[in-house]
Amino acid sequence: MEYVVDASVILKWVLGDEKEPDQIKAMQLLNAWTTGDAAISAPTLWQYEVGNFLGREVPEEAKEKMDLLLDLRIRNVELSDNMYQLCFTWMREYKISFYDASYLAVAYDIQAMLVTADERFARKLGKVNHLCALKEIYP
Repeated sequence: MEYVVDASVILKWVLGDEKEPDQIKAMQLLNAWTTGDAAISAPTLWQYEVGNFLGREVPEEAKEKMDLLLDLRIRNVELSDNMYQLCFTWMREYKISFYDASYLAVAYDIQAMLVTADERFARKLGKVNHLCALKEIYP
C-alpha cells in the first residue's frame, strides 16, 4: 500500500510519547514502511512544517530529531501545475490551507492514501477519496 503522510504523523515518529493519541498506530505505519509492507511519500513541504515545529517546541532536540527523519528518506514529491490547481480548488471548497491541500494533492496524484493525525482537517474534508485519519488506519 502507498501512503502519503503529513507533518502530524511524521512528528509522532520522533516525539515518541505513548500517551499521545494514536502514537501506536503511527509507529505501526512506520514499521510497515521500514519492513517494506508500505511505501511512504510526502510533498517536500513536510520538511519545513516539521522543522518549524521542532525548532519551536523542542529546540534543544530539533536537529537530532530532524536528522532522524531525514535519514528515513521519505519520498519527496514536487507539486505539478495540476496539483497546484487542485490545491487552490480545495482551499476554496473546503476552507483549508494550501499546506494541507498539498498533502492531499500528492495522494491524488500518486494514487495513494493520505494519512493524517489532524482530526480537524479530516473533519473539514469529510469522506473524500484518498484520505483517512491515522486512528482509522489499523484496526
